Formats: sequence, C-alpha cells, structure tokens
Amino acid sequence: MAKFWSDWRSRLRSVLIASMGVLSISGSDALAKDLNWALRDSPRSLFAPVNYTIDVMIMSLVQDTILKFGPDGSLQPSIASAWEAPDPLTYIYTIRGDAKFSNGHPVTSADVAFSLNLHLDPNVGSQEAALLGSVASITADGDKVTVKLKEPSSLWKFMPASIAGYVWEKSSVEANLANYGTPQVLPIGSGPYKVTEYVVDSHVTLERNPEYAGDEAQFDKITFHIIPDDQTRLLAMRSGEIDGTLAVPTTALEQWKEAAAIDSFSSFIWRGLTLDMTQAPFDDIHVRRALNYAVDKVAIADGLMAGLAVPSSTVNDPGIFAGVMSDAEVKAGYDGIASFPYDLVKAKAELAQSSVPSGFALTMNIPEDSAVIGKISQALKADWAKIGVDLTLNLMPGGPRFQIILDHKPNLGVQVIGNVPDAPDPVQMAFQYFSSKQAVVNGNNSSNFHDDQVDALLDEAAKSTDAKMAADLVMQAQALASQQVPLVSLIWQKSVVALKPGWTIDPQFNAFWNMTHWIDQIKTN
Repeated sequence: MAKFWSDWRSRLRSVLIASMGVLSISGSDALAKDLNWALRDSPRSLFAPVNYTIDVMIMSLVQDTILKFGPDGSLQPSIASAWEAPDPLTYIYTIRGDAKFSNGHPVTSADVAFSLNLHLDPNVGSQEAALLGSVASITADGDKVTVKLKEPSSLWKFMPASIAGYVWEKSSVEANLANYGTPQVLPIGSGPYKVTEYVVDSHVTLERNPEYAGDEAQFDKITFHIIPDDQTRLLAMRSGEIDGTLAVPTTALEQWKEAAAIDSFSSFIWRGLTLDMTQAPFDDIHVRRALNYAVDKVAIADGLMAGLAVPSSTVNDPGIFAGVMSDAEVKAGYDGIASFPYDLVKAKAELAQSSVPSGFALTMNIPEDSAVIGKISQALKADWAKIGVDLTLNLMPGGPRFQIILDHKPNLGVQVIGNVPDAPDPVQMAFQYFSSKQAVVNGNNSSNFHDDQVDALLDEAAKSTDAKMAADLVMQAQALASQQVPLVSLIWQKSVVALKPGWTIDPQFNAFWNMTHWIDQIKTN
C-alpha cells in the first residue's frame, strides 16, 4: 500500500483537472484583494446532498471537509485532526476543537455525524448516497465520530475528503432543509469564505470568513458572475471585468488565447451514453453495437473538443490506474475491452441483424446549460441519421434532466453522461456504471446492466484493501461488461482554464479540486 501511495502521488503531480469550473491560484498579491470569476450558469443549489455540478466550485470554498486531499493525493487532517481504523469495519475520527462555522458556532462531532448521515437519508436524495452504500452506522460521542461499515470498502477511506465529507451545521440545516443552499437560505460553512449574496442568473458573492481556523484567505471578496453567453464572457475577459473562468468554449479557443492566459488540464472526465438494456430496442445487442459503430469518436475528440479529448472505451480513464499497475498492465487491460471504431458498414450490418433493421426513432434529454453536451449531441444526431436512426434532442434544465436518471423509473432510454471520480480509486466509476447495485433509485447505472460475474468482481474489488488486487479486479470487470455493450463510450476529456494575463496556476493543483480550497492555488503575480 505504501508503494501505491508513493507511485500514485508521483503520478498525481502531473494530473490537473478542471471539470465544471475550477482552477488553482497560489501566492499573495497585496493589490489583488477581490476576484471576479465567470460561470456559464447559475448554481442549481449550494447544498451538496441535494445537487452539485458547477456548485462545488463555490461550496468547496465555503465548506470544510472532514479530511482533505494534499497536493500529492494523500489524506490529511481538516475538520478531523486525527483518524484511525482499528479494524476493517470501523473508522474513528477525532474532531478538532477550534473549528467554527461562519456564524461563530463551534463545529462539533454531532455536526459531522449529521452531515454524513444526510447522505444516508432517502428523503434527502443525496447524489452521493450510492458511494456510502457500505456504511452501517455513523454516530457521535464526545469529540469522536465513529463510522461502522457493513463490509470492508476500498472507497470509504476517501469519502471524508470528498464532496460527501462537507460539514454542515446541524441546527441550521434541520431548520431549513427544504430551502437550504438557496438564495432564501444561504449555506453556513467553516471554510475560508462565507456566502453573502446569491442572486439567481446574476452572481454569487463570497467574503472572507473571520471565524475560519486555517490560514487567512487570499481574497477579501470573490464574485462569481453568471454569464451564459460565450461571446459576452469573452468580452468580459478582454475588458478585465473578470479575472478568470473555466467556461471556455473549445470552438473559440484561439480567440480566448488572444484575451487570456490559457491552459489545459489532464482529467479523469468521462463522457458517454448509457443504453437501457431492459427497454426495446436497446435490449438488442445488435442495436447497441450499431449505435457504437456509427459514432465518429475521433471527430468528436479532435473537432468538437479542439484536441482536448481522446476517444474512450470505458468509464475509467486509464490514468487512474497509474501507480497501481504498470503501463504494460494497463495497456493489456484496455486491450481486452471491446472497441467500436467508426465504421458505417459494420454499423449497418449490425442494425440489419437487429429487431429494427430499417432503423428507429428515439429521444434523448440533454441539459440546456451544457454547451459541450449540446455539441456532442448534435454530432450524435448527424452520425446516427446515416444508419436510419432518427434522434430527437429534448432540451431540459440540467437539474430536472439529471433527476430523471436518479429517479430510475422504467424506460430510461439513452442518457448522456459526464462524470468524474470522487477519489483516486478505479473501483468507483466501474461500480457506478456496471454494478447491479447501482441500477436503483439514486444509482448511476442507467443502462440497467446486470451481470453476476461482473457484480462479483466489483464486490470483491470494493472490499479489497490491496490496491493492486482491486485494480486487477476492476480491469476484469470493465472488460467483461464491455462485451455486452451497455454504453456508448465517447471521450476522456481535458479541461481549459482562462486566467488574467500574468496569472498562473500552481503545478501542484490536483485532480480532486472540488474537494479543496482551490482558490489558494491561484498565483496572481
């Protein structure tokens, strides 16, 4: 295990991510007291158990986590000053005594236990609930929080440093659960900043939290400006109205390079489609193969993503195995995954053998607040039309669109997905999309993929405390699942950040930005 962390830390130094909007800033410029940052869309909520997308960029500055990821990927103290695992089913966290919420109230073990238990409450509908499936109980006693697991879990140890580890004030959430994290009830946290204003479709303002127990925050005030229009956002960058953004359209990258310092970041972002294998015609493997062969993934990666993506074959980016497996082992594992290079002849041949040889019509919901998904979906529509598949794109608000997946009602059809892991563990993404335990309400397996052998491999991987063994098992599960074609895997994607000229990003910025106070990693000089 020590070798795993040593190797993984080395690898992680070169892995930088920006998914739905973050970057890093470090250093202190006495003149740079305010930061103006552009978002493409309004946050859907500033309360992680309910919803999160771009919202985590804000919440990670307001909320502390129980533990935190260091620049090298190691687990470090945060709200918990110490932790231990006396046995594989028990984790005990000692809560520090000096942490306070922005209202001056102390952070207690009761707050920490309550925050974790929110994800287990079906009435809350946490998007992290499935990742805590191994948890039996969470209790507080004195300055200790004890987590009991039903079975050993390779993933659990990372959860207190993830989005699931955000600490909320028990009393304020209980009093306002229905509206918490909205403009009407601003969230309270113990992080370096506090929310002072939240105006939907306009801006969110943060100010320094005077009660913060850590190092003083770099900025006096941060204003997140909501600028949906790409051209308006570019003009704001040129004029100096904003200091940075991750909402950089790849189709206008050259224009942005003239207005800002541009960088791209390797990431574990996966984009693809799930196909409901219990619903006709997706219950026919020939249909699923045809849809795969008919997609020009190279054109999507190179054309739509400006070379910032590569075609993918499964959910896990191969990079997440680095440090656990050798390059040769990773290559061998991915060589065993069924691949579907663009081939209209093969696509038409597969469809001819299917239950719908003349083609069919289908509708796919797409979020109206994602330019990337919009462009990818238009490419899919054009590609599939070439084999007689008529795709209708139904624009929806992002939250309700994703809620359909989480509700997991019958006939999920085709769902477009963009996801990143919450921890440096290859088990997570494979488990979310290939385990039958995730083909449930609040689960991610919207393919309704079920396979006993894959389930057994993933269950064993999830219980393993040996990182190499778990990785081997995940490799086997990915390969087996691919034979049944539950997905149309599209790309593994990089992200782009634009910064004020002269500003830079800290090279230690790591793949799990949304679990850190990322603002401290921006260099303003």
